[in-house]
Amino acid sequence: MLLKDEKVNNEKHGSTRGGDKKETKINNVKDVPTSGCNEQNSRISDKDETTRMCSGQDAKNQSEKMAALGQLAGGIAHDFNNQLMSIIGNATMIQKTDDIERIREYAERIIHISQSTANLTKKILMFSKRESSINKPVNLKSIMDNTYNMVESILSKKIELSYSYQASNKVILGDEAQVESMIVNLILNSKDALDDSFGKIKIGAEDTVIFSETVLSHGEMIKPGNYIKVYVEDNGKGIKDEVLNRIFEPYFTTKNKTKGTGLGLSVVFGTVKSHSGYINVESQHDMGTLFEIFLPVYVKKEKTKKEMEMDLNSNIIMLVDDDINVLDVETEILEDLGYDVVKFSEPAKALEFYNSNCNNIAFSVIDISMPVMTGRQLYEHMQIKKKDAAAIFITGYARQADYEELTRNGAVIIEKPFTYEDLSTQIAKIYM
Repeated sequence: MLLKDEKVNNEKHGSTRGGDKKETKINNVKDVPTSGCNEQNSRISDKDETTRMCSGQDAKNQSEKMAALGQLAGGIAHDFNNQLMSIIGNATMIQKTDDIERIREYAERIIHISQSTANLTKKILMFSKRESSINKPVNLKSIMDNTYNMVESILSKKIELSYSYQASNKVILGDEAQVESMIVNLILNSKDALDDSFGKIKIGAEDTVIFSETVLSHGEMIKPGNYIKVYVEDNGKGIKDEVLNRIFEPYFTTKNKTKGTGLGLSVVFGTVKSHSGYINVESQHDMGTLFEIFLPVYVKKEKTKKEMEMDLNSNIIMLVDDDINVLDVETEILEDLGYDVVKFSEPAKALEFYNSNCNNIAFSVIDISMPVMTGRQLYEHMQIKKKDAAAIFITGYARQADYEELTRNGAVIIEKPFTYEDLSTQIAKIYM
């Protein structure tokens, strides 16, 4: 039941006051099918009819995927072309002036626009459920406390915002900025659903145990386990059925251009997936909408080996990146920071050098995504020669599995595009 009056239905959220765990009942879900189109025991006896229905559904699904892809491609092209226009325009103006102050101004613009483009790339990756977020233990309660305090001060006085954190666990494995953005997006979505009228938004978190596989609102199967369920609920105008099926598509929006780009909920979905979570949506016309996000409970693993001890007496850094243009810029940054850089665009040659000079290298800066041998594979070979090999990893995009394996081992990872200050800060931490 969605919000309609002031009575708080704690049982609906799967926990009692005090954080006791209960089995969650997800209302707006599909029954798990017990038979499929290809099973011999199908209720449809006519095999040809079964085949026709399956083919028709496959064609419909493919058509919907292509429509969403076209919509995504159009939105990306629009945003990227605008940003490229700004970059090219400012770079052209640098070529046409000798005024050092104007050159600095144009350069600052290029940096700002490039960072904005990088954020757009992250949003697209999150939508595709392959966001390489650097997940680490973060305090979910602290994030939600801060988000509530921030949003409460900017919402209209017409909106009654309530918040309750009843989960006994406070820590998840995640990205603090992404989780905060996800919750803010959902709250703002609820605000828009209230359409500048009086209404209520309720946010909170609680312990949830899933005992058996269950299909959620958008066809995903949630696995059994212990979760923290984060919810955002409103008593707004609700979402129509035909719209509900599309809310997580990129650039899809029912709002006018001044109120949204259509990336908000698709980014929410991507954030949930990059945190190994699940999302369920319930909505009724003129009754409101409930978003439920299930995030795995973080279980701290005991360290089985000593912290890496790094030999920092040397000033030599081994830099490995397969992109020559990026490699040159990274070299200049590191040299400007005062290091002697030995650079390689081929991991195999870097490994050969490391095996002969490992005791003279302070630490290495290694790109994760490289052909033939990935940064993770290179590092594993380096550890054969020197178990406590020190490295900072950089990447424009990497497989989630590589991220998770490296972060589990305490590796430092910097996402491209990074600034001079970003790299300097991460290197400084090594010496602390």
